[in-house]
Amino acid sequence: MTQDTLATASRVILVRHGLPDEEGSADPGLGDAGNGQAQRLGAWLRREPVAQVVSSHYKRAHQTALLAAEPHGLDVVVDERFREWDSDRTGYATPEAIADTPQGRAFAEGRFEDFVPKYDKAEVAQRMRAAVLDATRRAPGQLTVVASHGGAINTLLSDILQAPSPFFFNPGYTSMSRIAVLRSERFVIESVNDTGHLR
Repeated sequence: MTQDTLATASRVILVRHGLPDEEGSADPGLGDAGNGQAQRLGAWLRREPVAQVVSSHYKRAHQTALLAAEPHGLDVVVDERFREWDSDRTGYATPEAIADTPQGRAFAEGRFEDFVPKYDKAEVAQRMRAAVLDATRRAPGQLTVVASHGGAINTLLSDILQAPSPFFFNPGYTSMSRIAVLRSERFVIESVNDTGHLR
């Protein structure tokens, strides 16, 4: 019987979407800079044995996933569970765009607990875990790339670490965080916030 080890685990790269277009809507697509980031991500992933690419249904994540999947000729599987945390926001704004607000200053100063909107951390962590597990069941022992969102990725990783804050790092646009998922469904973080492909 094969041991349940990291050597036989499924791998997942969690990617934050590229920089969105500042169009003020609740669901903006990628801007020019974000398209460039996603293209560099796709070029970097060309060397990786990617079995599948999954994304949330939001435009910025889906467009990032399409460019990540292109070098491998893969279709993108859409899974709404990889969406951002739910809040009462009616428009999308980057942390940089709200720099002059109390929330923006908190983000810039690394006081992430004062930046995070009120949301159901347990629900987001649970749905992210379930979505990751379903993805790895489709490609057991292989590599899955997931295009998601900064808050949702933070929530999942902080849940794995059992960290008190649901937002403990500032993920760069198209940054990659790697996790291994063992057959026992235990999650192991392998790296966080890698942006080497953008250099």
